[in-house]
Amino acid sequence: MEIRQLRYFITVVKEQSFSKAAKLLHISQPSLSNAIMKLEKEVGIKLLELNTRGLSLTDAGQIYFFRAEELIRSLENTHKELEEVKQIGNGKISIGLIESSMFWFPKVIKKFKKSFPKIEFKLKEILGEKQVIQSLIDYDIHFAVTNQPLSHEEIQLNPIYDERFILLTHEEDELNTKERITIPDLANRDFIICSTGFQTRENVLQAFANEQVTPKVMYEIERFETACSLIEQGLGITFLPESYIKHIHTSKIATHTIHSDFLKRTVYLAYLKDRHLSPAVHELMGRVERFF
Repeated sequence: MEIRQLRYFITVVKEQSFSKAAKLLHISQPSLSNAIMKLEKEVGIKLLELNTRGLSLTDAGQIYFFRAEELIRSLENTHKELEEVKQIGNGKISIGLIESSMFWFPKVIKKFKKSFPKIEFKLKEILGEKQVIQSLIDYDIHFAVTNQPLSHEEIQLNPIYDERFILLTHEEDELNTKERITIPDLANRDFIICSTGFQTRENVLQAFANEQVTPKVMYEIERFETACSLIEQGLGITFLPESYIKHIHTSKIATHTIHSDFLKRTVYLAYLKDRHLSPAVHELMGRVERFF
């Protein structure tokens, strides 16, 4: 068996067609068919079958496809690790970030660059839990700054800071006249909330549920910036993390602290436990943790 055969097999399965796969692989269709037949002969079992619905995997083929993908990904990741071993004090660091970290992370980089001036950066906004996990496992990023309380056997999760969620209203909102705002006061207000899959949404909904209140969700958003724009137009209210609202410079938005054990979050540093990380990456992660 050769790595080339595994790549051929994976491509055929993904394309669901020998002709399409052959075109992508830049080989003739007969050569591809022969390679798959040889692979099946070597493993001693049928992996693919043709029927009236087209090309499909056998039960054995499903297992083999999963393991083949796993093996190819592991091989590619190993090559990345070996390349990074050679990069002492240079190379590129890829980082997954939540939106609110945009205000403090550049400060960490600025000091880090004094020690590692040749390092290049790839900064990606990665928000949902599945996206964070997949980006780490696929080696798309070296580490992530996330508010997702990940539970994954391959990922190390270190808390770096805690913060509260703050209520944002329009400057002319009648809520601003109240000495003390409670969650029940928000029950019938047009509410702005993050989309499904975002941890901020879960935190806020837990706070409402604790008070046996159901928010009247009128807007679902993916970026805090969008929520602020809606509030500036008097279209609703929302909760945003304190680290973000500290940097909002507009008189059209008022902020309020509401006392609730659920209106807070932890931000973490997440990375793969078994991945080799260069000294530069370790140094940068250490600076992130020490920043707080």
